[in-house]
Amino acid sequence: MQTDALYNLTHGIYILGSNDDKRPVGSVVDAVMQVADKPLVIALSCRNNSFTKNCIEKNGSFSLSVLGQDVNPFIIANFGFQSSINVDKWNSVEYLTENGLPYLKECLAVVFCKVVGTEIFESNTLFVAEVTDCRSLGSGTPMTYFEYRTSFKNEVLKFLPNILNKKEKNNG
Repeated sequence: MQTDALYNLTHGIYILGSNDDKRPVGSVVDAVMQVADKPLVIALSCRNNSFTKNCIEKNGSFSLSVLGQDVNPFIIANFGFQSSINVDKWNSVEYLTENGLPYLKECLAVVFCKVVGTEIFESNTLFVAEVTDCRSLGSGTPMTYFEYRTSFKNEVLKFLPNILNKKEKNNG
């Protein structure tokens, strides 16, 4: 099986937000889709080893910040290459909170969701969630996972040495 074929499925790039009852947490996700319009329902897939996923299971809610093609590559590096267990990722970016859920101040749109169903797989958990609020915050073109992999990932990886050095200082 050539699993790289699945890279041709279109997905956006989002910053997933939740909280651990003390502070905001978050990660980068790409597996999100609208599955119904009455009521508005989306599906979100998270890696099972994600701290943010554990917080969503506990709280039953999350936010999504929709990233545009002009996003600062640091945003993806910050939320994608370190764990909220060890790092306050939101402390490094401009963000707002609503009902305890964080979202990027600069993004194309924000979506707030309440979990209504869960399916656990070996690698990921699928959350089915009702959209409780959503709105556009900016203009531009959403970044797709394909664009990230083919042209943007190298820009993101430039921030990795700084993030790894920061992580070593926090752990050492």
